[in-house]
Amino acid sequence: MSSIAEVHALQEVDLALDASRVALAEAQSRVGEPEELLEARREVEERQEALRAAGKRFKEQEWEADELRAKIAPLERRLYEGSVGNPKELADLQRDVESLKRRRSELEDRALAAMEALEEAQRALEEAERSLQEITEACQREQEELGSRQVALEEEIALLEQRRVEQAGRVDGGLLPLYDRLRAGRQGRAVAKVEGGACQGCRISLPMNLVQRVRAGQEVVQCTNCERILYMS
Repeated sequence: MSSIAEVHALQEVDLALDASRVALAEAQSRVGEPEELLEARREVEERQEALRAAGKRFKEQEWEADELRAKIAPLERRLYEGSVGNPKELADLQRDVESLKRRRSELEDRALAAMEALEEAQRALEEAERSLQEITEACQREQEELGSRQVALEEEIALLEQRRVEQAGRVDGGLLPLYDRLRAGRQGRAVAKVEGGACQGCRISLPMNLVQRVRAGQEVVQCTNCERILYMS
């Protein structure tokens, strides 16, 4: 294999190594609890607080209604047992009882609304808990997959690094500094194939004499535009 072909093979190893390192970094960045899971937990906490508040309101409304019922009961007994003989006192008592009953009706309506709100809060909490459970299970599976992927990528990187050492040893020593410099400034691609008379690195057509020199494979030829090392298989 010519020296140019060897440096092209080195680039293929380097590109594979770059891709594996990027994939590993991405997998590592996803390790841990994702925002979706944290948000689901916050949602459950908010629903729990809403349920507590709804329960408190319901108990308060029930307590007020019960307290009013306790006030009405003795007044009704006095009203209907005939112990009040004074017409004015009887009329006042009647008005008091009716007023208290209207108030009791209002409180009972509020208690009913509070009970409905409590039931709705309970349903919302159960829904949030189901969602949290589903997200938790999905995240656990994802974390297990990420762990396996990291191990596989680390093994792959180790193999590619060994291959790179071996492949770099096949490249003429004088070519390596040029390759490394171009690779650093050309998004990892120091070598470009020549196809259809054009450099596939920058897509610029090349002079025919330059293409012929590349085809001969006897020297290092660089693109006149992007300066990449030209290679023809």
